Amino acid sequence: MYKRKLQGLTLTELMVVLATLAILISYATPAWHTFMAAQKRDVLASQLTAHLALARSAAISRGRSIAVSTVGEGWHSGWRIHLEVQRNGQWDSGEPILAEHNGDLRVYMAGNGPLRLYVIFGSDGRPTQVNGSFLAGSIEICTASSGDAIALVLSAAGRIRHELRQTYCPR
Repeated sequence: MYKRKLQGLTLTELMVVLATLAILISYATPAWHTFMAAQKRDVLASQLTAHLALARSAAISRGRSIAVSTVGEGWHSGWRIHLEVQRNGQWDSGEPILAEHNGDLRVYMAGNGPLRLYVIFGSDGRPTQVNGSFLAGSIEICTASSGDAIALVLSAAGRIRHELRQTYCPR
């Protein structure tokens, strides 16, 4: 009878494999963080776009003004969709809430002009300011490690498009 020789790895071979894996992981980690930051930015942009479209649709179907307003000091704190009774661009007790979204403080989200705090859609689906004049502008969404920002550009007709911008991100 023949005896089989046991085969395995020597300690030297195992150390070479582990060292190679450590080097490969050290190269992949920064790219992974950049990828995850870009994914987080893209998801928040899609969620805000969907909520703005929901608010516009609700305003048209109900024939009443619907607002999307920030929960805290900015869009990164979260937002809520509510019936806009007071015409002040913010949620007041007694105004029905249609949807809410928690923000992510690790992501920078900032709007220009009145878009810093709210978007009001009139009964015809057009965005308006609290004084009734038309509203257009953009909300930029970025993370420090993603390198660029997604701008949600709101037209005077109420449509939203995504635009990739090379910009400095404060977070």
